[in-house]
Amino acid sequence: MTSMHKNSLSIDFVGQEKPGTGSCLLPDDVLAEILSYLPAKTFFGLLSVCKTFHQLSSDSRFLLSQSYRSKAVSGFFVKCYTTFRSFLLVDPCADVPRTSREFLSKNNAFILGSAGGLVFVLHENHGSSDATRHSLYVFNPARRTRYQLPTPSGECSRGGIAVSFTNDGGRVTKDYKLVYLSPTCEWSSLHHCRVYDSVAKTWTMDEHLDFGGREIDMDHPVVCGETVFWASDLGSYMKIDPYVVGFDMRTECTQIIALPKRRTIDSSDVIGIAKWEGKSLCLIHYRRFSQVFALWLLEKRSNGVLVWVKKHEISLTTMGFKEPLNVSSVTLSEVATTTLLVFTVYDEVHSYSMKDGEIKKLASLGFYYPSLIPYSNTLRPCGQQEELLE
Repeated sequence: MTSMHKNSLSIDFVGQEKPGTGSCLLPDDVLAEILSYLPAKTFFGLLSVCKTFHQLSSDSRFLLSQSYRSKAVSGFFVKCYTTFRSFLLVDPCADVPRTSREFLSKNNAFILGSAGGLVFVLHENHGSSDATRHSLYVFNPARRTRYQLPTPSGECSRGGIAVSFTNDGGRVTKDYKLVYLSPTCEWSSLHHCRVYDSVAKTWTMDEHLDFGGREIDMDHPVVCGETVFWASDLGSYMKIDPYVVGFDMRTECTQIIALPKRRTIDSSDVIGIAKWEGKSLCLIHYRRFSQVFALWLLEKRSNGVLVWVKKHEISLTTMGFKEPLNVSSVTLSEVATTTLLVFTVYDEVHSYSMKDGEIKKLASLGFYYPSLIPYSNTLRPCGQQEELLE
């Protein structure tokens, strides 16, 4: 493992004094609010300007405020199966430090999830015996800090983690809940579902729940309020129709949600889910035969019934592609000025702006079927006691 500083970074979450004014002409609170709109990388570039800027880098209220305002996706951690391969940058002003990328690639680190600027990482430690020990960490790549979570009961496998941050009166707090989902055995509808509460600092739930029988895309959960959603696969090997499954953190129960009935979904199609405008669950369906992306929003009627409502349709022809494409994955990402429809074709990653229709080739990765894990460049603390990477 990469060695750590002997001292750790302590974040004071209660009653911290405001930074001194120094030579800045603006009041501290106004200055802090202005700076909180900057990506983490840009903010760190300003630390040498004055003492006040440097003091803000350890002020928990400022760190949380910046993480609340910097929700835009700045890039993607690229996985090939379970292995971290590279970082795909979208916003040049919000890059991840090279040392953080090296830490992920060289230390048996498996990315289980990413949210709010935090990356949830499973480390495999191979000792002198045949047994493999697992450690679960919260990691902030921008600040190069990490915090070790309590080890959950049972086996820590390479599943996926969804994160629900706690808001207090519309403002983000340091608290969150994790939903750690992993498969049990092949062809089983049961999945191992564990919930961690950062306030209690313990795992509050450990159950095997029915997730419907199909394989679940655990890399791309979507959190809407108190519910976490995952999409199933589309493989033709099962008689069960594909679906979206929701897990209610309040009731600790799952619900299978059928896909839209108005259009047949073929096994050669591609589906993905994302959050639309920060609040609604969106299903993205790429129909290979017609080369069209359809976006559906999940709405709840007054009688409590969930229905899919079509929001958009975009064809590859409209985007300017003249030849059919073998799309392998699709998602939506809210960036600084627009919402991007991001999709992969073999080893290539493309984006389409929902605002102005601009199409871009983001990268050629050199390997097929990548999994893109979205990342936001924030200063959010990992925990009250953080380790600093050397």
